[in-house]
Amino acid sequence: MAPEPSNPPPRVAQRTHPEWTQQPASVRGVLRLSLPAIGEQVLGAVVGITDTFIAGHMPGDANRISAATAAVGLMTYLQWFAGLMTAALAVGATAIVSRAIGARRVRVANRAAGTAISAGFLISVVTAGLLFIFADFIVHLCGLTGLAGHFAVEYLRIMVVTISVQTAGQIGMATVRGSGDTIRPMWIMGAVMVVNGIASAAFTYGWLGAPEWGVRGNAFGTLLAYATGGVGAAMVLFSRRSRLRIKWRHLRIAPHILMRILKIGMPSWFEGILLWGGQFLIVIFVINSRNDPNGYTMAAHTGVLRVESIAFLPGFGFGIAASALVGQYLGAGKPDEARRAAHIANRLALITMTVLAVPMVVFPQFMLSLMVNSPPVVAVGRWPMVFAGLAQPGFAIAIVLSGALKGAGETILPMICTVSGIFVVRVGLLLLILWWMAVHGITDANLTAVWIAIFIDLCYRGVFNTLAFHRSRWQHKRV
Repeated sequence: MAPEPSNPPPRVAQRTHPEWTQQPASVRGVLRLSLPAIGEQVLGAVVGITDTFIAGHMPGDANRISAATAAVGLMTYLQWFAGLMTAALAVGATAIVSRAIGARRVRVANRAAGTAISAGFLISVVTAGLLFIFADFIVHLCGLTGLAGHFAVEYLRIMVVTISVQTAGQIGMATVRGSGDTIRPMWIMGAVMVVNGIASAAFTYGWLGAPEWGVRGNAFGTLLAYATGGVGAAMVLFSRRSRLRIKWRHLRIAPHILMRILKIGMPSWFEGILLWGGQFLIVIFVINSRNDPNGYTMAAHTGVLRVESIAFLPGFGFGIAASALVGQYLGAGKPDEARRAAHIANRLALITMTVLAVPMVVFPQFMLSLMVNSPPVVAVGRWPMVFAGLAQPGFAIAIVLSGALKGAGETILPMICTVSGIFVVRVGLLLLILWWMAVHGITDANLTAVWIAIFIDLCYRGVFNTLAFHRSRWQHKRV
């Protein structure tokens, strides 16, 4: 990469702090930044909910519906895995960008964003190729057989086509949010949601003159939607109206910046991989047991996750706001305001997620039936839905305070929290519950056992991140 000019002409945008760092942290300021982020998270959730809803209402009997829903549910985990391959880049670049913007160093922010996007694109190309080649093996490993397995392979081989564009766009939007712009990422996700809703339904059911492709149509519609999002992300990143002003030269990977990004982001990547691994082991050994050929358990698990997302996604929006504000207040030399912003975001998330969880606890069967039109699936998912609702207050605290720590560049403690939560609390407790069930001859409550363990794990993580936030020296962390 050619070196930047040593004395470039000053620009107003480079000489001025983002306006919210000039004011004390407040509820209004947190909402101003978090509401668009919440909107983006909700719109993104609607994409997944739409795919599950379409699969859960396909023409056919209950077995066909549950097979399609189980296949879409497995794709959720594989898309999560693909995103994790570049998670270190997104987390590290966001921390550097937010701190650089707060310190009025726009050129540093541009180079960090460009390096992360290019590196992420290359990694995702390799990931997509491997998923395509080993699609049959992966689906078999996960325990989906018969019609559900057939649907899953079809979906996976279409889904991988868009992974590279989707990943690069997601990293780009993460850096845009880190710069303090949460509006345009929300509009892009809105476009993704609209395209997905129309295209997935059209190609699944044969509407609007489109061919009736079933599950393949569901996947193809999602492909078109995320391709649209990738184009939108590129338009924002190269726009002159953005706080980030990416140019083609910024997309050349700068090794020293890449190392800074990875130094910050690798603990978070390790955290994510272990979290995914713990979840995936549950899918393989508990949820997709070989004695459930119709995929009722996986379909119920997928439905619970989609309904739960309605409650927890506002928390991720507040977590994004906490991460951006903490990084920018620290960059502006205001650690007390960074702490105050995190506390405000935490309280707002706790209230919001608790209120949204109430219907999950009070009306579990009704909430699940809205997602999957299959009585056997609803019967399996009733108690898991209740425990998913009960977990939301602890989850709210865990999300926001983890985001605040990561915004400060402190990624080690959240990693320790996740690793201990997954492999000590969640998996350890799950094994204990399954042993107790086996001793007492209970064979039809595996999914309930899973969600009891998840509930206790998320409460533990809320406590851990609270202690970490109050006792660590994150406000002195250098990035």
